[in-house]
Amino acid sequence: MKKGSKPILSASLSELIEKFSREDVIAVMEKEYQSAPAKLIPISLIDDTKFISDVLFPEDTIEIFAKGLKEKGFYNPLVVRKKGKERYEVVLGRKRFFGAQKAGILSLPCVIANVGDEEELLMLLADTRDNRDSNVVEMALVCQALAKRFGYSQKTLAELSHQSRSQITNTLRILRLPKSVRDDICLGKLSYGHARAVASLDGERLRVALRKIFDEKMSVRDTERYVKSLGQSDPFQNEEIIKEATRASEVIEKKKSLTLVFDSEEAKQEFLSSLIG
Repeated sequence: MKKGSKPILSASLSELIEKFSREDVIAVMEKEYQSAPAKLIPISLIDDTKFISDVLFPEDTIEIFAKGLKEKGFYNPLVVRKKGKERYEVVLGRKRFFGAQKAGILSLPCVIANVGDEEELLMLLADTRDNRDSNVVEMALVCQALAKRFGYSQKTLAELSHQSRSQITNTLRILRLPKSVRDDICLGKLSYGHARAVASLDGERLRVALRKIFDEKMSVRDTERYVKSLGQSDPFQNEEIIKEATRASEVIEKKKSLTLVFDSEEAKQEFLSSLIG
C-alpha cells in the first residue's frame, strides 16, 4: 500500500466501498506492488491464505503455472503479509504459490503488505470478482467471512462484488453443501448452476440428486425441475413455516374451549350433578 494511506480500521465503510468496488482496484494495487521492493522469501515460510484455504485448484491448472514459472520465472511478485515473527501468508497469488511448490522452487519474490484481515478479505473479494478463472466457492467464503467477522450486509457485499443481493444470497447458499460437493465445484466437476439447484437438499435426497446429475448428464434446467418435483423447499423457508405454525398453535391453545351439547335439560342437569358428586 502507498505510504500515508489511511489504515483500514479507521476508514469508513463508504470509503472502503468506493475503493474496493472499482473495477481496476486489484490492477492498480498490483502496479503499486510491482514498483515496491520485493524480498526473496523461502517458500517453506509461506502459508496458504487462511480464509480460502478450502478452495482447491484443478491439477492441470497448477501444472500450467508450474511449467510457466520454470520457463519464464515470476512476472509479478506474490503479495504476502506477516504471520507472526517468522512466517508469512499469501494475500494475492495463490496459483503462483502452488505452481512454485509443484515446480520445486525454493524461494519466491514477495512484496510484504501491511494489511489486516478486513483489507485482505476485501482484496480477495475484488480479485475473485475480477478474475474470470475464480470460482463461486471462493466468493462465498470471502463474503461469509466479511459478513460474520466485520458485519458486512448482503447489500454492501452486492455493491462490492457488482452483483445483486439475490446473487449474493445464492452464492452464500453454496456453503450449505458438504465439502466434497464444494470441492467438485472448485475442480470444475459440478457447475455453479447445478450446485445452486441442489443447495436446498441434504442427506439422501442430495446424494440421489448428485448421482442423477452425473449419471444422466442432467442440464441445470432439468436439475431445477427435478429438485422442484421433490417438493423440498428452502430450509430457511421451512424455519419460517415452523415458526408460524408454532405461533398459530399457541394462539389456538390460548383460545381452546370445550362445547357440550345435551339432548335435553334433564340430561344436562344429570351431567352437572355427576360432576358435583
